[in-house]
Amino acid sequence: MSLAHLIRHALTMSPADAAAKTIRYATRTIGRRLVGKMLRRQSTFPPPEQVRGALIRRFHAPDRAMLEANADSLRVLAADVLAHRFDLLGSGPVVVAHGARFAGFGRHRYGPGRALGADWKAAIVAQATPGNRVQVMILLDCLTNPDYRPIDWHVDFKSGYRWQPDTFGPSVAYGHKPGVDVKVPWELARLQHLPGLALAYGLDGDRRLAVEFHDQVLDFLAANPPGWGVNWACPMDVAIRAVNIIVALDLFQACGATFDEDFHSFVATALLAHARHVAGHLEWNEAHRGNHFLADICGLAWIAATLPATPETDIYLALAIRWLQVEIPRQFDAQGANFEASIAYHRLSAEMAIHTVAMINGLPEARRVTFYDHRLWRRQPALPPGPLAWPPFGPECLARLAGAARFAFDTTMPSGRMAQIGDNDSGRFLILTPGLDGLDPGGLIAAAQGLVRVDLTAPPRAALETELVRQLSGGPVDVAIPSAVWPDGNAVFTPAIRLEIVPPDPTALDGLTAIATPEFGLFLWRNDRTFIAVRCGPVGQNGNGGHAHNDQLAVEIEIDGIGWATDPGTGVYTPDLSIRNRYRSVLAHFAPRLGEREPATLLAPFRLEDRARAQPIRFTADEFVGTHHGFGQPVTRRVAIEPGRIVIEDSAGHLAPGHHLVTSPDQLARLWGLTVPFSAGYGLPNPPAGL
Repeated sequence: MSLAHLIRHALTMSPADAAAKTIRYATRTIGRRLVGKMLRRQSTFPPPEQVRGALIRRFHAPDRAMLEANADSLRVLAADVLAHRFDLLGSGPVVVAHGARFAGFGRHRYGPGRALGADWKAAIVAQATPGNRVQVMILLDCLTNPDYRPIDWHVDFKSGYRWQPDTFGPSVAYGHKPGVDVKVPWELARLQHLPGLALAYGLDGDRRLAVEFHDQVLDFLAANPPGWGVNWACPMDVAIRAVNIIVALDLFQACGATFDEDFHSFVATALLAHARHVAGHLEWNEAHRGNHFLADICGLAWIAATLPATPETDIYLALAIRWLQVEIPRQFDAQGANFEASIAYHRLSAEMAIHTVAMINGLPEARRVTFYDHRLWRRQPALPPGPLAWPPFGPECLARLAGAARFAFDTTMPSGRMAQIGDNDSGRFLILTPGLDGLDPGGLIAAAQGLVRVDLTAPPRAALETELVRQLSGGPVDVAIPSAVWPDGNAVFTPAIRLEIVPPDPTALDGLTAIATPEFGLFLWRNDRTFIAVRCGPVGQNGNGGHAHNDQLAVEIEIDGIGWATDPGTGVYTPDLSIRNRYRSVLAHFAPRLGEREPATLLAPFRLEDRARAQPIRFTADEFVGTHHGFGQPVTRRVAIEPGRIVIEDSAGHLAPGHHLVTSPDQLARLWGLTVPFSAGYGLPNPPAGL
């Protein structure tokens, strides 16, 4: 994070807390720079003798019919990967090559970087630190396709800005240049296209795909030696990358591909390096840890369960299991909703937990860890002593993960897109059903059905994901999701504003089912044609509000596939903080207004105060009442389902006072000043038009 962002964050804290944080930051920064200097002349690649034995495999060849059901999307993905053409985070389809000129982010355009000629391998070697150059050359010499051209893994292929490959990863600066988005190279370096490439190989048996996988992995490892460059700056991304390499290699082999012993050795030592990096930089905090720490321990679990058993890998596996046992009930409430106040981050975190729990609970007996020496672990967080019971995740944990799938289903509108409550960075863990709409959580729902029995509908072609998770878990089990307690208080007020929203076909409101998730703060009614949701609850992350928006008492409405009141999404993060704040603002949401005042201060890019202290008062089959205190006085909103109409009443507000009959989405947008462009995913459009 840039110094400017850190200063903004410090200004939101007490002087004592800010001083303590400044000292910790300075100490950490100096320490990282010293470590980087000391490591420049050392190899950071683990020696091959540190991994003895074969990697543990978990998959067998997927059913042919399931691959055929995904044939079109798998073949498109394979063609794009072969061409090194990627479309991520609003980039549009781009060939990511050294020396390419990219479109830029708004008026911000950097580069191009240096183009590499015929002797490109020597250029990649020269970019590495002195201690790693020999191993980098060894990796590049093992590429098998003589026509292979390297991917530029260090470039933001939207703005064109390029990070230096020989910068020590934990010291990499980001958020420091206008229009530059570090998430773009991070997203590509997660290598989430590789499992899909393996499935495409299983579909057509095209040997070029196995060769591309082999060469692309070696290209990445050579251009990104352990600990160096932008793609080692965030442990979460390191962890997710390792999982995708593991799954892709396993699926390629399950589908009949073979690779030489050198490649297996390179992958094994790379996985060990990934584990050590994540273990050494766990994103743990006593109060405010979230999806990053969850990704760290999930990645550690996958790596440790794949590498041969040693005291080191046993410790990593035990640590991951122990902390997953803590984090799942901490980050998912009794009904399964995630605690970050974001539906998109709920999907990401639920994917991580479901795939990892399935993988662990289904481990072969020879790889289960029961006894371990917890004294070998000397970092934070602490590792409790053994023994571990098997399976380590029982009915309560599995019920929360079943609830997570149920929550994803319930918050999906009839159009098939999830509501974008809170931030959406388009983050995923594994993409085993390529080609689904970016707002379609069907992959998560299908994955859950391979672990637990839940009566939910997923896209038919996502059955492939169900089957792959079933191979990991050994088969789904029965669970019971506890019911939520609905608020049943009373509130009497005189409305200052009354809206009656009347759809063209009043029968669209018939037979609505009421659903409440009070701990998340979402109350909704839905049927096959209509979705109506009210946001009223905590800002998430134990009060940090890192991924929450100023959306308290906001209403989301979709009727017959048309959004009447739609949360516009997120836009971007650090490339343009003014865009980020426009999407977080109350002015972007169909929420009570008091002029242009914010009900809570946007304290920092990833912090929102909880001044609003929203409280649901009553929720029934046809009525919601809730209040917040963000404007200095209580503001109460009532939402009622009446015959043929939706009634919304606010106790206060200077916007559109009086009684209004609303008969179209455009009329509602004009009345409420809803002008922020819809963003269907992170970075879409690039940059958002009209901002």
